[in-house]
Amino acid sequence: MPRSRTRTALNLTVAAALFGCGSPPSPPAPGASAAIPSAEAEAPPAAYAYPAPVSGHLEEINTGSFDLVDGIAWAAADGSGTVVWVASEPIASPVVAASTCPMTEARALAVLRDAGWAEVTIDGGGRSDYFSYGTIFAGQSRESEVGGGYWRIETGGVSDGRIAGKVRHKERGTFEFDLPVSRPAVSQVTESDRMQGRRAAADLPAPAEARLLATYEAIRKAARAGDLRGVLEAQGFAADAVNKIRGLAGIQADLAAFADRFFEPGTPEEPSVDAGYGGVGARGSNAKGEAFFNWYEFAPCGDRLILTSIGLNPQ
Repeated sequence: MPRSRTRTALNLTVAAALFGCGSPPSPPAPGASAAIPSAEAEAPPAAYAYPAPVSGHLEEINTGSFDLVDGIAWAAADGSGTVVWVASEPIASPVVAASTCPMTEARALAVLRDAGWAEVTIDGGGRSDYFSYGTIFAGQSRESEVGGGYWRIETGGVSDGRIAGKVRHKERGTFEFDLPVSRPAVSQVTESDRMQGRRAAADLPAPAEARLLATYEAIRKAARAGDLRGVLEAQGFAADAVNKIRGLAGIQADLAAFADRFFEPGTPEEPSVDAGYGGVGARGSNAKGEAFFNWYEFAPCGDRLILTSIGLNPQ
């Protein structure tokens, strides 16, 4: 099969407020968001760490350069194989893998942590016709490659509920993985699906618009309050998962950057719902006073909605 690539350009801007050491912060620029608290009011969580199930490195001029440390795997609902999705930041994979919607929760945490990622779907012969990779905010695009023999997969397949192996790309890099294989109770939308224009699973219901707006608002308020627990609970993460995610190293700093992608008052505009998909826009300014109209995308997991993408659109 001839090699083909499709690239989706993104408007990606990482914004963070910079403060002088030993002096009070400068007032925000005209039209900027109010200062965002950087810490939760409750006691700090217990640290949560585990042996990294993924290692490796990927690099591409548009998507950036990143190491890979964590990931999940699950049986594709259409029987095409085992989907392996890996990330550049810890996503509490031992608890996420056991959830009802592991891929959807993993995508939410990748957005929160601004992670790089890669994905392959490995068939029974140890091959994948599709290789996707990219970054959430830090890079300039996501990229997908179809066929052409530019990558090889070394794996013994699924054994005792796990899959281990190595993916070698001739140009982009290599990563190794050893992951439990989840069997989701609810259909998942993969990154490869998104690259091919399938933003939702057809067998999932369209969310109620009122639920979409309420979830967006709950996440926005919690993020701007520096409340990581609230951000996760608004999306229906289980209590054990919430406690462990809160204990991941560096995640509170990630929350501060995540919060700056929500605005005040952040009034939702142009809500859109479809089978397995909800989206809503909001305009405003970040902490640097830069104007945006952001688009927030959600995927259902049972009766809850999970934030899986934020499109940054500078104005």
